[in-house]
Amino acid sequence: MKKLIKKSLFSLVLVILVTSFIGVVLAADNPIKIGVVQNLTGAWASIDGPSWNGIQLAIDEINKSGGVLGRELDAICIDTKADESEVVAAVIRLIEREKVSVIIGYCDTHWVLAAAPIAMENNISFITPGATHPRIPERTGAWLACFGDNAQGAAIAEYAVKKEGLKKVANWVDTACDFSVGVCKYFEDAFIHFGGEVVYEDSFETNWVDYSSMVARLKAQQDKGEVDCVHIGAVPGNVGLIVKQLREGGVTIPILGADGFDTQLLVEVGGKYAEGVLFATHVSLSSPDPLVRAFVNNYKEKWGVEPENAFAALGYDSIKLLVQAINLAGSAEPSKIEAGLGMVKDLPGVTGNITYTKGSKVPQKGVSILVVKNGKFETLESFTPSYMSDPKIAD
Repeated sequence: MKKLIKKSLFSLVLVILVTSFIGVVLAADNPIKIGVVQNLTGAWASIDGPSWNGIQLAIDEINKSGGVLGRELDAICIDTKADESEVVAAVIRLIEREKVSVIIGYCDTHWVLAAAPIAMENNISFITPGATHPRIPERTGAWLACFGDNAQGAAIAEYAVKKEGLKKVANWVDTACDFSVGVCKYFEDAFIHFGGEVVYEDSFETNWVDYSSMVARLKAQQDKGEVDCVHIGAVPGNVGLIVKQLREGGVTIPILGADGFDTQLLVEVGGKYAEGVLFATHVSLSSPDPLVRAFVNNYKEKWGVEPENAFAALGYDSIKLLVQAINLAGSAEPSKIEAGLGMVKDLPGVTGNITYTKGSKVPQKGVSILVVKNGKFETLESFTPSYMSDPKIAD
């Protein structure tokens, strides 16, 4: 009888060990698939490229530490080349052919507005690392890993009025760009709130290459003493050119902007004319914060260069956000990920803590104000603005 019991126990232990081993093998062979859509070529490459690099760095770290729920992460990235038809095809492919559990993508509002509704219609959560319009969630169902434009618009307005003593602004709006229309509206509202005056508004379109008529109007206002600064809703593809033409055209007043300025193209194209430009963005990469320093060092070790801009950190944080959501939900099933995202509270990130309050998919985070000095981006201040516009004031 004793021999029989021992034999049975041995058999049971053997079965458990074999089952556990098979489970580990199956987990390793069954990664959590993450769809990624980015514009790695075209006008947005200088922000989407670093974001994709940050995503890959985070995935490497997580997989080396054992993965999530015993499974590795596997990111499938498609370059949509700043082409709307490519966006649609990529999202459909990721959902139908690749069977991804979630989609992460883009650092500009326009592209999220094109991609996220398709994902959400198929019950796949969509997380954007850096598209900042605060009304993206109500329009598409997507989650933001970044602050909203009402935060950065308010921050640069508050800094300009309170720290720089600027009171009279011209506001340049790219009417063909959802991001620009939104951030310029929020900036205008906040600038007035803090005691400034919006003297006039001028408009342009994303693909313009000649801003001479706008420059001439602004210079005339400057020379009469009617304006003391200009705020520009520029994007990476045109910011350097605009700044260059402004300075070459005799405009000497301070230039203000948002995170569309957070690209090396500002300096590469703008050259010496970019000196002194002020802009709001998501994180100071020169911060002594341990999370920032570790990220900068690890990014440089992997890619051979320091992070190009804050969008690299946002890509990194978007993966950390996803992992937290999966852990909270206890599952990587698409429906569970959506629920898990809503549970995220006080998640430490390189770009600040991420918390979603009830009914919101936009985290409240601090804003960094940077200046171009000697061809480099230097941090002036990081803070949470004391006032933010109602998201609904912008379309």
